[in-house]
Amino acid sequence: MKFTANTAQFFELLSGVLPAVSTRSTLPSLSHFLVEAKSGNVSVYATDLEIGIESSIETSVEKEGAATIPARRLADIVNVIETEDFALAKKTESQCEIKSSDNKTKFQVVAGEREEFPVVPELKEDISVEIDVEKLKEGIEKTIFSVSRDESRYVLCGIFLESDGENLNMISTDGRRLSMFKTKLEGKSKKFKAIVPTKATSILDRALTGDEGKVRINICDKENQIYFSFGSTVIYSRLIEGDYPNYNQVIPEKSTRTVTVKTEDLYKATRQMTAVTTKSSLAVKYKFAKNKAVISVNAPEIGSGTSNIDVEYGGDEIEISFNPEYVINMLKVIKSQKLNIDMTTAINPGKITPVSEEESYTGVVMPMRP
Repeated sequence: MKFTANTAQFFELLSGVLPAVSTRSTLPSLSHFLVEAKSGNVSVYATDLEIGIESSIETSVEKEGAATIPARRLADIVNVIETEDFALAKKTESQCEIKSSDNKTKFQVVAGEREEFPVVPELKEDISVEIDVEKLKEGIEKTIFSVSRDESRYVLCGIFLESDGENLNMISTDGRRLSMFKTKLEGKSKKFKAIVPTKATSILDRALTGDEGKVRINICDKENQIYFSFGSTVIYSRLIEGDYPNYNQVIPEKSTRTVTVKTEDLYKATRQMTAVTTKSSLAVKYKFAKNKAVISVNAPEIGSGTSNIDVEYGGDEIEISFNPEYVINMLKVIKSQKLNIDMTTAINPGKITPVSEEESYTGVVMPMRP
């Protein structure tokens, strides 16, 4: 194997694949990149056996071949090369040479054979759909913060994708809050359900830059795998096995009180109250009366605080307490200038939705004891 590549482009490629490199595995090969050169194209692949990333660039290939190279070491070496281009060549079965285009800088690095590396998955599919990059990225950002971190409830440790063949719902919950995003798919497909692990969706979110246009989602039920293809990159992930709970039972269908408030006003007031919350006095109280709201906190060991804001509301007075972190996370992802808070009683969940019909988001928060 021997090829020449643009230094900056290749480092960017390595940086994009690096998140899939295993840092804990006892298998040495999983801490390596699989670098493969053939017919004007160089691809780099990494996997931790749960998630894999493959990306490629067009470049000048003098000799086709493949090698496994320690991932972080290769990235560090390419990062310090100062010439516009560099060359990488496999010299022996156990060594690669990397040198700058002016031949002033040269590195020898340990390498391995392709056979030592896990097989790169084939893009098999039982279901294949396309979605706009911006919509998928928006869906991830509006749901990922509500994913459970409790591994004893493993089915909640990912974003749930559900499609009727034309529309896609993205849902996350940790049992105390829920987030849902809805969007249309490009074209039609079979109905499907899939739980994508948090790590995979986090990597996908960082990888989606908005330049790719569309993302193709391939689901292989037989192998319990999902693939996201965009640009010159493919992200592979195992799916979480199990049945996702019926999220529709959690979302309130009706409310007796609806408060309309400026998103920024509610965000600022809630954030201000976190200055005097503690682990034992975490709840922030929201008191809604005619066209006004008082957001307050009372922490006996520290003190108290209140913030008054204007709202659009003409119903009966209601007091309800929420975890401020949950409220803040939801408000951060709402783009609409105004939002609605739907409530029934102080012990029933509250529903937060943007006023703008052009924006899709539903947040559900369980109340706390004040």
